Amino acid sequence: MSVLQLTAENFHRTVSESACLVVEFGATSAAGVLEDSSQRHAGTVFGRIDPLAQPELAAMFGLRDGPALLIFRENIVLYLEQGEHSATRVDEILARVLALDMNAVRGEIEERQRSELALRMRRVCPATRRGGLSQE
Repeated sequence: MSVLQLTAENFHRTVSESACLVVEFGATSAAGVLEDSSQRHAGTVFGRIDPLAQPELAAMFGLRDGPALLIFRENIVLYLEQGEHSATRVDEILARVLALDMNAVRGEIEERQRSELALRMRRVCPATRRGGLSQE
């Protein structure tokens, strides 16, 4: 399987159409890490983003330059770390990502969002901390 060159034009479509997507940030992979991993993981899509040519995509993930690895599964970012990743490391991370129960992951995300919303509401409306609004 080949490694896709991801750009602003095809990135979002590729993420939404891929059950699992492994993205390497960097102009090239000297050791061919993604190429090797793509041979072992036929059901996974592999892509590369050149952060210098696609700065808007790098900025979406808080990256400026240098190598980084990003893994999506079912449109959810499950891994993002800067630095070089060996083929062995990519395979280990990918095995853990593929083993996840995505229903449980989505449930945890929903619970975290509900908690964050409740916390924001308490910050926005201090009266709720005092037990309600007083009417005059």
